[in-house]
Amino acid sequence: TDLKINISSGINAEYGVDLVDQKHLLVDGPSSGVERKVVRLNQLALTDLKINIPRGCRTKKIRTELAKDGMEAKIAGVSLNRKHVAKAEKAALGDFARFKLRVAKTATNRKIRSTVRKLKKSS
Repeated sequence: TDLKINISSGINAEYGVDLVDQKHLLVDGPSSGVERKVVRLNQLALTDLKINIPRGCRTKKIRTELAKDGMEAKIAGVSLNRKHVAKAEKAALGDFARFKLRVAKTATNRKIRSTVRKLKKSS
């Protein structure tokens, strides 16, 4: 069966192996170091990426399917992963880099504000 992929805490990709009940999913993440465990569905952020694995399969089978499908590159393109990477990069900025970013943002907002005012005056 085709099972959904979860990107829970940023880069940690977990692959749904089996549905335990209506609220729990057995997940495994051999490529991201996530051990096989049961997770509540409301703690997951499901994506539309799928791998073709049998229900309840072993970690080795998941690893081979991931390599065959090139899933690491696909996960890097998911918007949730891109947001996590951007947030981590922003958190790693130093004082001066944050200052430069704020100055650039202020300048951009001033340009936008002045353009909006000009458009309001002309209409």
